[in-house]
Amino acid sequence: MLPDPERKLLRILINYPSPVHKSRMPDFRRLEMMTGRRRPDLLIGLHYLEDQGFIVWPDKSTTEGILIIKTEVLEKSPPKRNNIEYWTKY
Repeated sequence: MLPDPERKLLRILINYPSPVHKSRMPDFRRLEMMTGRRRPDLLIGLHYLEDQGFIVWPDKSTTEGILIIKTEVLEKSPPKRNNIEYWTKY
């Protein structure tokens, strides 16, 4: 499971490209604004995502070449228990 800052960064990279944004990745300035992190922290996060195999980042000077290889597998929460035990077992 990814640490929270890297998971947030990955979610932004996954969800940002759209017809509104002309299917491109956000630049560093936009990532700084969206994550609340400075460029050195973003670089550390992007390198971490690349090392873990979530992205491919060939040109380290720009974010335009980032390709997402896999999305994180979200852990499912356990199924909710039925509330009937509360009412039948005093």
